[in-house]
Amino acid sequence: MTKMRTRAFTAVRALFKLGLLTCFALGALLVAGQLAGVILQRPEWVAGTSDLLFVPAVTAAAAFGVLGFVAGYLAPRGED
Repeated sequence: MTKMRTRAFTAVRALFKLGLLTCFALGALLVAGQLAGVILQRPEWVAGTSDLLFVPAVTAAAAFGVLGFVAGYLAPRGED
């Protein structure tokens, strides 16, 4: 494995982990906000939380998936 490929894999792996945390945090905030709106009977909280966090959560999930795909190609291979 070349030095550049090793560096690229390390960078993509770090971004993958950051993407995972971001995706998880945004998803948890989205669900928590909507749950709070349901429990407190505030429909504007449910809609507002969805309007505010849905697109960033889906974007983070898509980026997370793409980084995982790229990391799969850069991952070190075992010896044959």
